[in-house]
Amino acid sequence: MRISLVMPSFNQGRFIGKALASALDGPDVADEVIVLDNLSTDGTAEVLAGFKARYPDRLTVLRAADGGQAEALNRGFALATGDLPSSDLMGWLNADDVLAEGALARMRAMFVAQPDLALAHGNARWIDTDGRDLGPYPVRADGLLHDFRDGCFVCQPTMLLRRAALQALGPPAGILDEALETAMDLDLWLRAWKRFPGRIGFVPEVQALQRRHGGAKTERLRATVFVESMQVLHRHGLEVPDRWPLSYAEEVAAGTAPAAGWPAVRAAYAAAAGPAALAALEARVASDPAFVMLHSHPSSSSRAR
Repeated sequence: MRISLVMPSFNQGRFIGKALASALDGPDVADEVIVLDNLSTDGTAEVLAGFKARYPDRLTVLRAADGGQAEALNRGFALATGDLPSSDLMGWLNADDVLAEGALARMRAMFVAQPDLALAHGNARWIDTDGRDLGPYPVRADGLLHDFRDGCFVCQPTMLLRRAALQALGPPAGILDEALETAMDLDLWLRAWKRFPGRIGFVPEVQALQRRHGGAKTERLRATVFVESMQVLHRHGLEVPDRWPLSYAEEVAAGTAPAAGWPAVRAAYAAAAGPAALAALEARVASDPAFVMLHSHPSSSSRAR
C-alpha cells in the first residue's frame, strides 16, 4: 500500500529535518514525500539537499513561490504518483510536525484490514520548539459531524485518506479551499465527514506530534483561526456556539491573542449566529471583568457598527 505525503515549507529549517526523518528514515516510511518550499531563506534548502541526496527516488523537492499553504498542497496532491486510487494513501505533514514511530505501519494495517475505510486519523500530542511534550491533542475517536461545533477534534498530521476519497472531495474547486489561510483542513474534514459517514477509522496510538511555537501560523494568526473556523462551520450548516468568540476573549485575557482581533471575531460570530446571539455575547463580555481589555474596544459594542 503506497503512501504519498505532501509537505509545504517556508522558513522551517530548524524543524524540517525532523519532519523528513520521521517520514523517510527507518523501516516504517512513506513511499513518496513531495516538498513544496516557498523559497525559504533560513537554511531549509541545505537540509532538503541533504535528504534529496539520501532519498533521490522517494523525495521530490520543488522550490518556488506559492499562493499560500492550501495552493501549495493542492499542487503537491496533483503531483503525487501512484496508480491504485482505491488503495493508495495520501496526506500532508507540515514541516514543523513529526510522525510518531510506527504511525505509517499502523495506518497501512488498518486500511488493509478495513478495505471500506475512506480515511483515518489517530491520537496525537503537542510538543514545543525543543520537542518537549506539552500534553495530548484533543482528538475524538468517536467524533461525528455535529461535534465539530465544539472544536476541531482531528489532528491534521495524523490523517491519511485513500487517493480516491481525496480526489472525490476535490473537484471542481480544488481539494483544499485556497481562499482559507488557516481553516482549510477543517473545511476538508467537514466535507469528508459528510461524504463518508461510517467510513472513517481511528488509530488509538499516538500517530503524530504537532509542534506549538511562536512561528507557527496558528499561533501567529489567532484571530484568523477563529474567524475562518466559524465561517467554515456556518458554510457547512453547523451551529456556531458562543464558545468560539468566548474562547478568543479568554485568549485575549490570557495575553495569547491580540485584542485588535476582537472586531473580526465578533463580526464573524454575528454573521454565523445572528443578532440575538451577538447581543447575548456582548452582554456576557461587558459583564465579565476578565474581559476588561475588550470592554472599551471600539468595535465591542453594537453602537460602534
